[in-house]
Amino acid sequence: MAVKKPASGDALKSQTEFARKILSGKFAPMYLFEGAENYLREQTLKQLIDAAVDEGLRDFNVSEISVTKGNLDEALAIARQYPMMSARRAVVVTGFESINDEDQLEWLKDYIRNPVETTVLIFNTPGLDKRRNIATMLSKFCEVVSFDSLDERDAAPRWIVDYVSRAGASIDNATAAFLVGMVGTELQQLSTELDKLVTFVGERGRISRQDVELLVRYSREHSNFELTDALLEGNRKRALTLLEHIFENSSDKQGLALMILGAIARSYRNLLISKELMQQNAPNSEIAKAVGMSPYAVTHLNEKARKMESRRLLQGIQRIAATDVALKSSMGTPRLQIELLICELCPARNY
Repeated sequence: MAVKKPASGDALKSQTEFARKILSGKFAPMYLFEGAENYLREQTLKQLIDAAVDEGLRDFNVSEISVTKGNLDEALAIARQYPMMSARRAVVVTGFESINDEDQLEWLKDYIRNPVETTVLIFNTPGLDKRRNIATMLSKFCEVVSFDSLDERDAAPRWIVDYVSRAGASIDNATAAFLVGMVGTELQQLSTELDKLVTFVGERGRISRQDVELLVRYSREHSNFELTDALLEGNRKRALTLLEHIFENSSDKQGLALMILGAIARSYRNLLISKELMQQNAPNSEIAKAVGMSPYAVTHLNEKARKMESRRLLQGIQRIAATDVALKSSMGTPRLQIELLICELCPARNY
């Protein structure tokens, strides 16, 4: 049975629609789970496996295989096996993002031409390089379920409200947004904090802002990561808000300022390297090696690099170097120096 590209009207529009399909027993032969939101992606993968394969037979009928060593044929051979005492088997493939070998692509084409009806084959990735043939093939012939990071202004607070409701408690939208401001949009960390909050409020049931302030500690690691992201997006307001949170939770202002500056400098250098290598048509694996990142993470770095002009990156690096000199020369307070840098790197705009 040949697999055709799903019509746009049949594409999975949301994870809710995806859940409805699999719970009704409608399984596609091939899925592509793609996106940076690991928590949702892994939760949905578990949901698919739970629906597709009987619990007592999963040891025999669920396989996860990484194909980073060029062993895609091995994964596809497992996918071609009939399930053991079960209606279906599930095969999860990872590490396929950089596949460019013609033999491996032919193996994939052969499977696409005649997929096994009793196998649910899932390609699971944080992100794909859209320039690669394998990305085109999988996007065309798989049911694609996307897992982008949730927007902090709307989607993440709504997710929190829903998560707390399913746990038997409640939280209003304003408090959920406040929690996102403290923790960020990474759902694994949010779920951990929410579990603590639900346990803390107990029978009272309602999570207040005071509860959040009492139990949730602001994460400096998260703040630094979010701060550099806000800078690269040109979001001055968000960057200054994050900076305020970071400095509120540290007594070593000088050391903290230097740490923040180092994180910003590293991001700008990596972006410039990525941009230059992409202009030379370098593969993701080469870019990942040059910047010291995984091939998965470098996909998102490349997306940001494409949106930034080289001139802006070079000017930013020069301004970062000047700030480093100013910090070490005690010219102004550490916080003031970083604030000035943020204002120069992020043109003012309305939000």
